[in-house]
Amino acid sequence: MNLIKKWFVSQRWSGRVIDSILAIFIGIIGGLGAILFRLFIKFFQNLFYHNTNDFITFCHTVPLYLKILIPALGGLIAGPLICFVAKEAKGHGVPEIMEALLLKSGRIRPRLTFMEMLISAICIGSGGSVGREGPIVMIGAAAGSTMGQLLKAPQERLRTLVGCGAAAGIAATFNAPIGGVLFAVEVLLNDFRLEKFSPIILASVTATTISRHYYGNFPALEVPSYQLLHATEFVFYAILGILCGLMALLFIEVLYRSEDFFDNLPLPGYIKPLLGGTCMGVILIFFPHVFGVGYGAVNMALKGELTWKLLLLLIFVKIMATSITLGSGESGGVFAPSLFIGAMTGGAFGYLVHIVFPQITAGSGAYALVGMGALVGAATHGPITAILIIFELTGNYLIILPLMVSCIISTFVITFLKDGSIYTLKLRRKGLSLKRGWEQTILESFQVKDVMKTDFDTVSETAAIDEIIETLGKSHHSYLIVTNAHGELTGILSFHDVREVFLKRKERGEIKAKDIATQKVVSVTTNDNLLTARHKLGSLGISQLPVVDEKNPKKVLGMISLKDIISFHEKELLKRI
Repeated sequence: MNLIKKWFVSQRWSGRVIDSILAIFIGIIGGLGAILFRLFIKFFQNLFYHNTNDFITFCHTVPLYLKILIPALGGLIAGPLICFVAKEAKGHGVPEIMEALLLKSGRIRPRLTFMEMLISAICIGSGGSVGREGPIVMIGAAAGSTMGQLLKAPQERLRTLVGCGAAAGIAATFNAPIGGVLFAVEVLLNDFRLEKFSPIILASVTATTISRHYYGNFPALEVPSYQLLHATEFVFYAILGILCGLMALLFIEVLYRSEDFFDNLPLPGYIKPLLGGTCMGVILIFFPHVFGVGYGAVNMALKGELTWKLLLLLIFVKIMATSITLGSGESGGVFAPSLFIGAMTGGAFGYLVHIVFPQITAGSGAYALVGMGALVGAATHGPITAILIIFELTGNYLIILPLMVSCIISTFVITFLKDGSIYTLKLRRKGLSLKRGWEQTILESFQVKDVMKTDFDTVSETAAIDEIIETLGKSHHSYLIVTNAHGELTGILSFHDVREVFLKRKERGEIKAKDIATQKVVSVTTNDNLLTARHKLGSLGISQLPVVDEKNPKKVLGMISLKDIISFHEKELLKRI
């Protein structure tokens, strides 16, 4: 391994050559990881149900009590693994990768590669209503990150390798190499530079080649050939785009409200997936269509085999099922559920439109297909990715124009109504922002109490000028805290305030601390973030601020300086390079 490190670190090798070689290796790992993950899911589904087919085909053979017991058992197993072994595996994966890119320059714990695969396979195999893509992206990204860390790759290269792993995972999962590339650069990295594209394309192509060698080269979904029948249909596809934007918004809102609900339950974290699994089991009794990834029901919608009433009902059932599964703390993706919800939305809408305008509209399956892309584009804020992935998932180019119209409109609708995608909203709820950049986010992610100094000097508000001068002379600080008889903050003063006394030639004996101190004190609390403190220091043009108790702003706990913030920030930046 040391020889490999020296070989890659050597300056004789071009950075692009190194990136290309590493991308191919990551593509191999991503392709094999996707295959292994699907085998894991089949293993656990067979272990739980003694059947690896789509749940719809054999649900009638499963006893009622097992439909509730098995998803609950899956939650019972997954809960402790997530809480005590791999906390990053909780949820839908992609936000955790974004957070690693934002705060850790792409550093992801190596063991997460296997734990994500294991935990997510248990959740999906037992009946959790989630997708494969989130775990696969996490597995690929963790593999890329691990390789970069082993080779001591610099910050930018490490981020690129994480993108390579994510692209490889998506490409191998959906047999969609172009979609994998666009997912990495549009949704994950939000970086379209050419030097990023080349290695990510190599990783995506490599992973797809391995996947196709194992599973064969055919679309992931079975779709009849649909095409635009009449130009008037564009109006209906535009309306569908609006509907999908609204459904995506509903999905996001319910998902995060479900997370809040389970987070506020007075139960241990490792027990909550058991509760979520039990609720999921009850849903499966009545709606087996939402089991696991749900591609069986999606294929039925694409073929027009479901009634409009069932299609409409399944929209809300799937939103609820996925929200319960992920909200309770289990692991899985939201991409496949978004495809499912979009297919049902488009199918129901298309069914009704076709009844009213049978001569100029395609069947419900065409609208289900377009709805899939429109809802994914809206939920992820990645319309280009959605368009290309749907094209590669189905192999149907004839529907591309309606797909483009609906995807763009649905994305416009949700961006108008909601600031943040289904992925980035999770980061925003933690106080992190992709827009402001990772360097600035470091300051937002740490609090004043992490940097403040608890030693500070005080002076009584009745102290004479000579005592003030003496205290300042002995102090290592630029400012003195002025307090009253009860030790409460009443002001702050510096050498500059004392200097003003001499410049104005006032009688020194008459001057007290309270006379020259700044009494409208600007302060911060221990729980304020460093960015807030830096802004206050910068706006006032001062070097230090008092830190006060959040409940009692008259009680001084310490001081924080601009110098300390800058020094801390630089050290954190160095850790991430």
